[in-house]
Amino acid sequence: MAGNPLPHIERRLRHALLTAAIDRAADFEELLPAALASVPYCSNLTIAEDWGPLLAAAFPSGYDQGTELTPAQHGYLAALVDRDVCWRYAHLITSWFDDVGLPADRNAIRALLPGPRPPQQGQRGHQPPGPGRNTAQLE
Repeated sequence: MAGNPLPHIERRLRHALLTAAIDRAADFEELLPAALASVPYCSNLTIAEDWGPLLAAAFPSGYDQGTELTPAQHGYLAALVDRDVCWRYAHLITSWFDDVGLPADRNAIRALLPGPRPPQQGQRGHQPPGPGRNTAQLE
């Protein structure tokens, strides 16, 4: 089976590397690239090993309601909001959000993120120009 990843070893190694990065980083801005790279592998079942500790690192003093998010906090929360499997069975993730003072509700997190909001499920968002679409630019 050459070339096939070993999922259990790969997962444990990824979590060990994330733990080491969290322990050594001076601040969350330094961790952001690793945090964003880990999001595609996150789910509600992996919160204790990856995105929960990263969430705690993003909010080391907790979140005070009404406080503006740093760009790194905003970027990480935005990436998590876009990851559907992180939000299944919310009871599995609630304690991590409670610990940092954030709501464990996806729409409540989305409301904390300024700027354009991604389309809700069942709604169509802006579609980029594609084949057969008018791509002319006005000058």
